[in-house]
Amino acid sequence: MRPLPPPSLTQAELFTKTKMAVEEPVAAIELLEDKPMFDEEKKVELIVLGIWGISISAFILINDISGPWPSFMKTVPERAYFLSHMIGGMLFGGGIILTTCIERLVAKSQNAPVLQFWFDKVPALDGLIVVPALTISMISGTGLSIVRYGGLNVAPPHVGAIFWTLIAFMSWWAATDLTTQGTAKDAVELMFQRYEEGEEGLETPKVVTDRHFSNVVSCFFILLLYSLMVFKPGTIIPWPWKGWF
Repeated sequence: MRPLPPPSLTQAELFTKTKMAVEEPVAAIELLEDKPMFDEEKKVELIVLGIWGISISAFILINDISGPWPSFMKTVPERAYFLSHMIGGMLFGGGIILTTCIERLVAKSQNAPVLQFWFDKVPALDGLIVVPALTISMISGTGLSIVRYGGLNVAPPHVGAIFWTLIAFMSWWAATDLTTQGTAKDAVELMFQRYEEGEEGLETPKVVTDRHFSNVVSCFFILLLYSLMVFKPGTIIPWPWKGWF
């Protein structure tokens, strides 16, 4: 006995299946289109930080090339600069080292809610602590060079080395840390969504763990800065390469 052929689809059923088959990829495409290629908030943040970096670097270069600027900085008491420099340096260096340690612990936890909370708050820490502290430290340090030595352009060699190290740190931080915050946040948000859907055994995204190298290098910049401040190479102790040429 020949088996009966499968019942043919009615026109309505065929239309329904065809519609579902078309709508699924369309929905996926719409999700991709709805998601911005580059987070607008992060884009604005990077633009603002870029303007800040150029401005503070220009301020340092003007003082290093042409002397004290603006002129009213000559009238500020030396102790006011010194206090500001200590507070700014403490918050700046402490902020970089502390956030490096916290982010490492957060990444190793592989806990989606903790990671989501951390990367939601990192930009606030940068904006409220690290950037203002670095700005205060650089401006007050310039002021100290003006009232103590007559200007950044005539200050002892270690002073210029400190400022150039700070500019190098800013460049490294902008290139390796700030540019990966948005990507890391997106990866963590995806991890958090999978966690809420009940998926288990989730691992910390690679972009998050890779940030540890950048953070450790930033900490070494802090170590170098404070070493220059304490040992004052070229002033208290000679440069290591003195006499090589």
